[in-house]
Amino acid sequence: MKTTEPQSVSSTDPTKITCPHCGSPECFEDTQTTPKGEAVTSYMCMECGYTTTTLNVDGSMLINEYESQTAELIKDLRWIDDKNLVWYPTVLNFPSFGIIFPDGVSKTDWRWTAAPAVDIPVEDQKNYPIPGQKDKFYQRRIDMTASKKFLSSDFYGACLFLGFIKPKS
Repeated sequence: MKTTEPQSVSSTDPTKITCPHCGSPECFEDTQTTPKGEAVTSYMCMECGYTTTTLNVDGSMLINEYESQTAELIKDLRWIDDKNLVWYPTVLNFPSFGIIFPDGVSKTDWRWTAAPAVDIPVEDQKNYPIPGQKDKFYQRRIDMTASKKFLSSDFYGACLFLGFIKPKS
């Protein structure tokens, strides 16, 4: 009999909270249970674009490892809340929509960049091989020439631009 390791399971539906970083009511909290039975809560603010989890404790091995491999801008933009959790600006990369990422030179000089995903014409797909998959090719790509910049305070606008979210009603 074949067994598989359990996947993370959401314990609750995401709930809205006030973002501790920017004060917006558009921050979502979601608790997951890991395969080892550990509850992990994640946070994602749709206004400021910052995210964290209860695993992101300042000074932890996880944070030290992450920061040893991430861009200086991301490290400069980190924010620590009153629970000692480290928040970072998120990078969203969905093949059906595109990518949103923080872009800039310093903590005081950065913006969100949003670039849409576009279809690759069938005749051009051979130019976009999927690494490690013989005779398989990407059907969509990120179009940086169609990218748009948004203020660092307008993550929501970047999400709207890509169609990742619908306008507030």
